[in-house]
Amino acid sequence: MNALRTLTIRVTPLPGESMDSWLEALARRCWMPLPALLSALQLPPPKRIHQLVTGLPEQYLRALEECLRLPTGRLDQTIAQADLFGRRAPRCRFCPQCLEETQGRWMLRWWLPWTFACTRHRGLLHPTCPRCKYPPRQTIPSEVHQQRPGQCLNKPTHRRVRCGTDLSTARPLPLAPQHPLLSTQEQLDLIPVHGHDDPESVFTNVDRLLAKLTTPLAPVDLSTLDATSRRAWEQAFREVTDSATQFGGWRLRERSYALLTPEFLHREHEERRRSLRELAESLGLPQRIVVQRAKDLGVKIHPGGTRPHRFDDDWLRDQYVVQLHSIEDIGRAAGTCDGPVLRRLTELGIAIRPVGAHSRREMLAKLDDSVPRDIRAAVEGTLHGWLRLHRFQIHMDFPTLSATADYLNVERGALSMQFSQLEGAIGAELFRRATGREPQRPSPQGTALLRQLDEAHIRKLMHHALGRNIVPMPNQETRAAARAAFGAEARTLTDLTALGELPERISIPLPVLPLARHLLTHTDQEVYATGLHTATGIPVNTLYKQLRRLETAGWLRSRREATSERPHRGGRGRTYYTLTTIARLIPVHVLPPEI
Repeated sequence: MNALRTLTIRVTPLPGESMDSWLEALARRCWMPLPALLSALQLPPPKRIHQLVTGLPEQYLRALEECLRLPTGRLDQTIAQADLFGRRAPRCRFCPQCLEETQGRWMLRWWLPWTFACTRHRGLLHPTCPRCKYPPRQTIPSEVHQQRPGQCLNKPTHRRVRCGTDLSTARPLPLAPQHPLLSTQEQLDLIPVHGHDDPESVFTNVDRLLAKLTTPLAPVDLSTLDATSRRAWEQAFREVTDSATQFGGWRLRERSYALLTPEFLHREHEERRRSLRELAESLGLPQRIVVQRAKDLGVKIHPGGTRPHRFDDDWLRDQYVVQLHSIEDIGRAAGTCDGPVLRRLTELGIAIRPVGAHSRREMLAKLDDSVPRDIRAAVEGTLHGWLRLHRFQIHMDFPTLSATADYLNVERGALSMQFSQLEGAIGAELFRRATGREPQRPSPQGTALLRQLDEAHIRKLMHHALGRNIVPMPNQETRAAARAAFGAEARTLTDLTALGELPERISIPLPVLPLARHLLTHTDQEVYATGLHTATGIPVNTLYKQLRRLETAGWLRSRREATSERPHRGGRGRTYYTLTTIARLIPVHVLPPEI
């Protein structure tokens, strides 16, 4: 396949715009998915969208400039060097007013960890979407050409569709004209982030400007911020100084060089016999950095602090062997760290359990014979046996797996896998799956298990294992609503194929109702699947199933788009749908109001 030499439709990057934003705008202008555009431009497919900002080599930039007839070096201003971020993926913030003015274009400086305010509109940047509470611009959005610019394209794990919130309508977080945060951000924006040889030269200037913000702001400064603005600032400062980031790690190392001098370590650790763990806690530094600094300076390290910790050997043996507590929990209870506990257990000749999940208390605990065999088989030797049993109880109160997943706020696939694991542990089928017309119901083995789980001492064991986070059983109203929804879904769509006139009663299953309402409201339009998806928000796969169902029942007729109708579009033609003559006679007001 020949390489793409030029692109017919071009979009000029805005001043200060990031590479990911520009490519997204170009994909919208060309009316194509972003991954397809990246493939056409022969760019390496990124796993995360930030890699378009921090991971494009120079040869790709020059090829893009040649393909789009841009001046050489123009795209250098749309990326930031990866050594400013390190291994941790950067997070992008946003100014809603800037998004509105630029029609959804994102600035490069919003990716920098020390950018927390917009100096143009004098307000703090939003760190997350106000609706889904996820940071924006994490994964690669695919069908950007079907979404409005400035939308939140996150797809949270507990949802099946994208968030879709218009981020340009988020509430501004204004700052006073002379606020310290705003004045500091104005100076931070003057630091060049391109063309440097060493990131430490940038970090030094950033740290110098952030020095006055390392301690909490004065009460008068905090009093001018509302709760949302204060949380936005606290989250931004916590992220920029996090040791997991490149700048945060450099900043901690520089601070350790200034505080952990040879004289200080000799006085505190060797003379006063303070442990390195105590020094790390008192100085607010990670223990690993303090230990590494002491090793670099050749300081003799005293493990465990001033003197060996004295244990009650009987108590220690009971805690580890009988009670099955972890070494970390025992050290915390004894007021020491893991090392002294591990050394004393070894001295006592106690076999140390392997590190990992198989040494946890839940995996090793055994239930007595008063607990039924099926429950013991489901719980012993697993971390989440009680959770699966409790979810099975809840599951049997609902007619379908989807209803249970919605109530528990978990994915259907994960829930189905948990029930399969539960049935595998017990060795029997626990319930009959729901069919088109029949709800799910417990098997004889499942019915017996439900009776066992309802016994008083079993309920007590379950509550003790799951703690305060146990999900309550659904109430009567919730169960009735789920059964009513299943009954509506199982209804048969009225077949209009062989009818010459409308019947007295029209049956429309609940899942088809939103699409039917839209079609009956726009009876004079010829529609296609992508347009219906944009108008209704119904997932494409679900939409095609509903369209086929309506066509089979005589509500719709379809036709394939002719080649002459799409002279400028390649690929497969669209399928257009129109209401049949009898379906157009159905008045919209007869449809039930619930959707």
